[in-house]
Amino acid sequence: MFNRILVPTDFSRASDAALAHARTLAGSTGAALHLLHVVDNAFLAAVLADPRDYESAAYEKLQRLSGESPEGILVVERSEAPANEITRYARRHNIDLIVMGTHGRGRVAHLLLGSVAEKVARTAPCPVLTMRETLRTPARRPRILVPTDFSPCSDAALGCAKRMAAKMRGSLCLLHVIDHPASGVPFGSELCAPESLEARQDQTENARIELGSRMLEDSRSRIATTADIVFGASAAMISAYAADHAFDMIVMGTHGRSGIAHLLMGSVAESVIRTARCPVLTVKSQHAARVRAVNNEAAYAAV
Repeated sequence: MFNRILVPTDFSRASDAALAHARTLAGSTGAALHLLHVVDNAFLAAVLADPRDYESAAYEKLQRLSGESPEGILVVERSEAPANEITRYARRHNIDLIVMGTHGRGRVAHLLLGSVAEKVARTAPCPVLTMRETLRTPARRPRILVPTDFSPCSDAALGCAKRMAAKMRGSLCLLHVIDHPASGVPFGSELCAPESLEARQDQTENARIELGSRMLEDSRSRIATTADIVFGASAAMISAYAADHAFDMIVMGTHGRSGIAHLLMGSVAESVIRTARCPVLTVKSQHAARVRAVNNEAAYAAV
């Protein structure tokens, strides 16, 4: 499913967790691992030292991380924009999956510092798997939560989740969150308009039909699949549902908005990346098409 997996590392506990998870994925899929560390130019400019010393030290750390099972490629790059360097590397080397840690900062710290992981998830040319710093052993048969709003992006994520579940003998749960409709209040308000019981029942019935059609499409497979509908704020409900039901992974679509559109609309996926306790795999529709192409090429070669 994945031939080349990139693991960007800043040598933190979150990065260590990402590397452990990537090794498990590589072991089950036969993928080659690439380890990448980006040295910050802005930091180097503030000290009187040879930048090559930092690059050499970082490379030695990468070698120690590889340990007794050395990864295929160890790379140290220098850049003032780590997220941009990570996505450039992924494009240059035709990476199929990026696995990286996120520090899960709170709202204030996130506004001040942003998140490299979230920017990579938004701009990467391939799916991105992010996780918090808690070192947890990846499940052999993962229980995967797939939030869906029935959009093409969500369907792309579902397709990717199905292939992962089939490869790793896991199970799926489709989750649809019926969000509170925005009332005619100023932008940014969290107030919601009251909704009639009849309207809520119509939404629920439509959601059941949509979920049922997606489960029916895969009825011939051996993947155990369930579905559920909940009510509330999308990102908060997804993270809480995953935690309450002890899911091993969340696989969800992202539109990859940038610029003004991202500032105005934000991203449910990025909020889930910040708050979820389990790993989160974000997928765009073009990512799923690429994964299907890779799988088709592998199947053809095996004939």
